[in-house]
Amino acid sequence: CPDCRETRLVLEGLHCATCAPTVASVLQAAPGVHSATVSPGTDEARIVYDRRSTGPENLIEAVRRSGYGVAAVDGVPVAADEETDERTEPPSDGRVEGEDTDRETAAHRREYRSLMRKFWFAAAVSVPVLLVAYPNIDWVYLPYLFTDSVSEGTIWTLFALSGVLTLPVLFYSGRQFFVGAWSALKHHSADMNTLIALGTSAAWIYSTVALLVPEIFPEGTAEPFYDVASVVTALVVLGQALEVRAKGRTSQAIRKLIGLRARTARVVRDGAEVEVPVEEVVEGDVVVVRPGEKVPVDGVILEGRSALDESMITGESLPVDKVPGDEVVGATMNTMGAFKFRATRVGKDTALAQIVKMVQDAMGSKAPIARLVDVVSSYFVPAVMIVSILTFLAWFNFGPAPALAFAVVTAVTVLIIACPCAVGMAVPMSLVAGVGKGAEHGVLIRNGEALQVSSRLDVLVL
Repeated sequence: CPDCRETRLVLEGLHCATCAPTVASVLQAAPGVHSATVSPGTDEARIVYDRRSTGPENLIEAVRRSGYGVAAVDGVPVAADEETDERTEPPSDGRVEGEDTDRETAAHRREYRSLMRKFWFAAAVSVPVLLVAYPNIDWVYLPYLFTDSVSEGTIWTLFALSGVLTLPVLFYSGRQFFVGAWSALKHHSADMNTLIALGTSAAWIYSTVALLVPEIFPEGTAEPFYDVASVVTALVVLGQALEVRAKGRTSQAIRKLIGLRARTARVVRDGAEVEVPVEEVVEGDVVVVRPGEKVPVDGVILEGRSALDESMITGESLPVDKVPGDEVVGATMNTMGAFKFRATRVGKDTALAQIVKMVQDAMGSKAPIARLVDVVSSYFVPAVMIVSILTFLAWFNFGPAPALAFAVVTAVTVLIIACPCAVGMAVPMSLVAGVGKGAEHGVLIRNGEALQVSSRLDVLVL
């Protein structure tokens, strides 16, 4: 439609394939949105919307309502804790598509640092909680090493302190799990956050009940295990931090492509040559290029002759002769001679910008196998919850004593260990890595389907 616009949101907190459909459905249901796709491999959402009905600020609010954050809109950073303002507007046409990659990398670094802070906090708390969880190890109770025994009151107090210490782990280090689980519940779905939130909270609640009212349990079976809640939270957050760091590295190929372009341009204005940032070159400007310089933008030669190295576009290593009337492509190298040309395509319209956009689109696309994984993941979480309930019932009715403790531990284990993150993230992350590696070597892959089909190629004609 004539009033439709495509925008790209860089998301925060998207750590599983089952989370992506939740965000996509929320965006799709927003007024004025024609289509919305979310790629967990690149943390990107691409939305086509009617600008008469909605705008970037409404899309940001929709994402936040779903329990996730927005780091940038079309490359313009968005403050996570501030109201949306003019910074949420799409960048001007003078910007190069993909120029925002550094900002996105910075957003990944911020998220990585935030997750690592949460991990170190959870890990620090988990150490004393783990020590208290194993009373058979004498050296755990350091203040009581020189006494004959540790009283039950002391043990109770230490477990109570463990429960209190574990609370900030759950609600600081693991806050994103509970927010995401609540958001998924509001949209009648379940994801990885649901499994982690259920597992850790069940462990904490069981431990607290066993500590406060042990008489409701069979004798000798009321044993708290706060360590499960704290250690699991720490390990999952660490996994998320490593995943974010890996995602940040996938944009290196795009940064290398962007690095090919010239930083400045020598423009003729008012009869004099003026050196300006390449972003300030506008269509119709007359640009001067000297030997050994890069062509800043696309255009048509007006004066002079030269030979350009266009290998970054065509793959041809030999320079190509250029005369007045010939087209030149931005980011190509002028090997000899000087010339003037008129800028015809600048900013997002240059050939290099289109190549960068092609790589970004390919990274955000879905291969056929990825669509299959999405379908499996959507059924996987409910299936895991059912299996967890059946596991609890089986151990409670047929397990050895203490049956209740074993039942809770095994049910929680099923919830936590069965998170489909590895399966769900493997496909999009491998797609992103493959497209990026191809771009580094000059091979541009248009979409994920082409990459998947390439495994069945028998003959390659160049």
